[in-house]
Amino acid sequence: MDELLQSNNPPLHFECIHLESLIGDSHVFLSGLKDQITQTCAVLEGLLDEERSVERLVQSCKTILSPIRNIPEDRVHRILVTCLDIDKPERKDSLDGKSPPLVLSQVCRDWRSVTLSTSQLWSSISLDFDRYRNEVACLYRLQMYILRSGMHDITLSIRSTKGLSTKNPVTPILFSSAARWVDLHIAIPYLSLHALSAVRGSLHRLTRLRVEFTTEPRMPLFPPSKPIFRAFEYAPLLRSVSINSVCSAVEQVSLPWPQLTQYTGNDWTSTYIDILKLAPDMASMSLQCDDDCGFDIVLPSIPFRHHGLRRLHVYEEAKKPRSEIRSEGGITHVLSHVELPALESLSMAYRHPNIWIPSSLHLGNLSSLSIDASFIIPTGAQADLLSLLRTTPSLSHLSMSMSMAPEEDVILVGLNISINPDVVPGLKSLAFRFINISPGLSSVFVDMVESRRPGLESLRLSVPLVMLPPPSALVDRWAGLCDGNFVTYGVE
Repeated sequence: MDELLQSNNPPLHFECIHLESLIGDSHVFLSGLKDQITQTCAVLEGLLDEERSVERLVQSCKTILSPIRNIPEDRVHRILVTCLDIDKPERKDSLDGKSPPLVLSQVCRDWRSVTLSTSQLWSSISLDFDRYRNEVACLYRLQMYILRSGMHDITLSIRSTKGLSTKNPVTPILFSSAARWVDLHIAIPYLSLHALSAVRGSLHRLTRLRVEFTTEPRMPLFPPSKPIFRAFEYAPLLRSVSINSVCSAVEQVSLPWPQLTQYTGNDWTSTYIDILKLAPDMASMSLQCDDDCGFDIVLPSIPFRHHGLRRLHVYEEAKKPRSEIRSEGGITHVLSHVELPALESLSMAYRHPNIWIPSSLHLGNLSSLSIDASFIIPTGAQADLLSLLRTTPSLSHLSMSMSMAPEEDVILVGLNISINPDVVPGLKSLAFRFINISPGLSSVFVDMVESRRPGLESLRLSVPLVMLPPPSALVDRWAGLCDGNFVTYGVE
């Protein structure tokens, strides 16, 4: 055959007969091979099907034997309730199909039964109206949530940048559960707050209210004769209120002020004073203190005295231009117009370098003081701080920002009890938040700590101090102070 292929001459007569015979026989043989291949493929496919079937059986057995299926229902209930942080303010939207209760209800039959019967899992509802396109699907899921929550208290978060309208079919269904709301967080356009008038008088369980606006509120030219928004005035259990982006909140939002114990807001100093006058049981406040510069607001010449406030956090807005800040600073401006003899905890957060620290607040009951700043506190403000500390004999915890720069030696020397025995003599806990990455160890700092060591129980530093080749004796003194658990590290 190879010789014939290599030759260009035509085959001889007998060769042609032989070749034609081979062709015929080969066709018969190929036909037989194809039949065998077909049969073999059928056998192989059957084996592959059987292999896949056995693999599915093995996986099913493993699923059935999974330890998660053997957990008793009461344990499953406890795990779900404990591990799901249903009180967390920022949560996944409840209607997107991927919320934890919906996912957990699909694990297995027993878990579904436990999930559906645990109303607490369905009582935390977070709604982002800007995301909804299919109103029918959202309406169905919301009804499902409300139904499965049973009679449990509801924690509700609502967000919408376009507005909250009663024409949206989701809104009436949502409002039908208002009698069970205990914690309400709304972030909506200013005028959309009127839509909540539909639940006025129904908020019998509401204990916590947080309001923030996604649009700039309109400021009335003249004080209204009565509050503009009155949806929350009948809430007998309301105790905690947070109102963001509203000035003159007392005149704009009607609330049961006398029963409130916690308040958070960014408003005018005059409003803060009005709130304290209306809320004798107020125990805790968090106030932004730089919003009334440029407004001709007359404040009383005699500071208002409030006998109930125990905790106060005052802070400045980081992005506010310096031209819009009072010369003495918003924090000092607010604190100079109130007297708080019962105050136990004061936290001040400064965001502008030219700060004043109130030097005489007469805080005889103050036990905790925190001063936060992202810059070196000016020398004059350090002196004011020492004057303030001399008026706080009950202070046991002091936390403040530092850079360990030489400019801050004033405060370190002032805290040295060997030099100034009248400065917070009862201090038990001291914490420093360093504003630079590598604060260096200084002799003034070590002297201060050594003077305080007999009465001080703990010293907390945000980062370890850097040894900038100081004298070896100083390093040894610091190492001796660091023995044991006296010095700890990390942000409070």
